[in-house]
Amino acid sequence: MDRRYIASLLFRLSLITLAVLFSVRALYVVDGGVRVWCLAGLFGLSAAVLQRRPLVVPTPGRGSTVYNPASAFFLAALFLIPAGPLVLAIAFAVGLAGLVTGTRPHKILLQLSIAILTFGGCSYWLKLGPRGDDPNVPPPELIATEILLGAVVLITGLVLRSIAIRLERGEEAPHWGAFQRPALIEALLCLALAVSISVLGRIHLALMSVVYVYLGFTCWLMERYRRHLRDLDHEPTEASEDQGRWVA
Repeated sequence: MDRRYIASLLFRLSLITLAVLFSVRALYVVDGGVRVWCLAGLFGLSAAVLQRRPLVVPTPGRGSTVYNPASAFFLAALFLIPAGPLVLAIAFAVGLAGLVTGTRPHKILLQLSIAILTFGGCSYWLKLGPRGDDPNVPPPELIATEILLGAVVLITGLVLRSIAIRLERGEEAPHWGAFQRPALIEALLCLALAVSISVLGRIHLALMSVVYVYLGFTCWLMERYRRHLRDLDHEPTEASEDQGRWVA
């Protein structure tokens, strides 16, 4: 059997085992009231929908680029819900999206393990989550701290994905692994969106509707723009056909 395949398999099994052990530990010390569980369900469902319907950004002459801002809800959940409900929200979102899209089981397990270890591990070991003395409107230094922690979590996830890609593909792996331009832009988008979710969620849950309206409008606008570019690509072909008819 190929050594590269064995190394990749052992790495994936190690991530899965650590994720299972950590999930049991996080659920064992789970706490929170009705509001926490409602937020966990809302974030899990929102992340699952975004993974099913990601943001497709068209690029003239280069096709389209797919960005998945689902991780923004996990980043915001670091500061709004404890580690136990966060782990359940991640498992629900990743598992449901993978089943609906028909993703292969080993890829679902890898995504789920990395998400649980990065987001859940950061929430558990740093003892994040909601606190009674948190202000309704977070100060700038708290927002800067959240951005820094979110960047560390996203970078950790990309590092784990890069290791998995390197072990699976060997020398055929892309340079810098998972640290490609689309992934970095997606990370910046998730950070910006997570800050909005965290701030609005602290003030009042009803303000979360602003985030959903923004996401819906952005997806609708990108879809209209993609159709517009598609129509522009067909116009020269139709014009050349008409000109050929006149010449004939």
